[in-house]
Amino acid sequence: MASNKLKINDIARLAGVSATTVSHIFNKRDKKYRISPLTRQRVLSIAQQYSYQSHIRRYLIKANSTNTVGVIVPDMSNSFFSMFLYHLESSFRHKNIQLLITCSHYNREVEVKVAQNLVERKVDAMIVVTSLDSDKFYADINQNTPVLFFDRYLKNTKLPFITSEASQSVAKLIEPYAKQFDEFYFIGCDIGLTSIQARLEGFKQGLENAGLVVNPDWLVSDVYCPDKGYDLLKNVHKKLGRLPKAIFTPSCNLLQEVLNYLVAVNADPKQVCLCSYDYNIYFDYSYYPIDAIAQDFENMANACVNMIYNLLNFEELKCSALFIEPKIKRHR
Repeated sequence: MASNKLKINDIARLAGVSATTVSHIFNKRDKKYRISPLTRQRVLSIAQQYSYQSHIRRYLIKANSTNTVGVIVPDMSNSFFSMFLYHLESSFRHKNIQLLITCSHYNREVEVKVAQNLVERKVDAMIVVTSLDSDKFYADINQNTPVLFFDRYLKNTKLPFITSEASQSVAKLIEPYAKQFDEFYFIGCDIGLTSIQARLEGFKQGLENAGLVVNPDWLVSDVYCPDKGYDLLKNVHKKLGRLPKAIFTPSCNLLQEVLNYLVAVNADPKQVCLCSYDYNIYFDYSYYPIDAIAQDFENMANACVNMIYNLLNFEELKCSALFIEPKIKRHR
């Protein structure tokens, strides 16, 4: 070959077929033109020998594409994840790509297992809301299957991620009410997660901006499990002998559990100020007024689709760490 760069004509000659046949195989038209599986395998095997060349690697990925993207979320009943998945599925469907959605149930062992299952199903890429504390597992997968972290990301990771901005928006949400009260409780879980850490930082900043000194007793957290928000507020109620004057929850599921407790004790809406990260339209009709951070589901879903497209086509990412701006919804 006159050039070290392998061309379709070169692969055709090595495989003993026409360049048109090779083109059909690379563009997944082999079944349409009744090209035998044996011929397809011979062409791809030759191409695999030259996969160190970027353009050949692109041909192989396209030829072996399953038009599927795997998605791992911790909890599909969580309104944030369900709304995100709704927009994500719609965006990918317009590109004729099917989602394989799995759930880790906040369990690291389950997450690893379902990720391995997605790899075995030969998904073209993965979008992951991870509970792991290291990116090593996904960095290994990323060598052959592009991985995009969503919502949660890992510090110092080289893998791309998309999440909502939190620190500044939470500080803006909290500050007006922190000026009205002499206490403000954070009822949260899994504060080791980067997304929750950012929301906690914003909470503290909002208090400081209002001139309210953070009391460590106001920061109440634990490892998440169902009804944990209910139990945490119950313990605070028992300790104080009354309900806290103001509460911030860093996620919608924790807010729901806090609301369950307020209903259980028949709390007066005037007794407590509620703020939360994550907004649900039902907050507009809640007996208890709730100010919340509304994440931009549609924009986040479109950003995921665009980034996955770029990863699959070996295009250089303009930005590998994307923070989508949310909005504040006030009901007071």
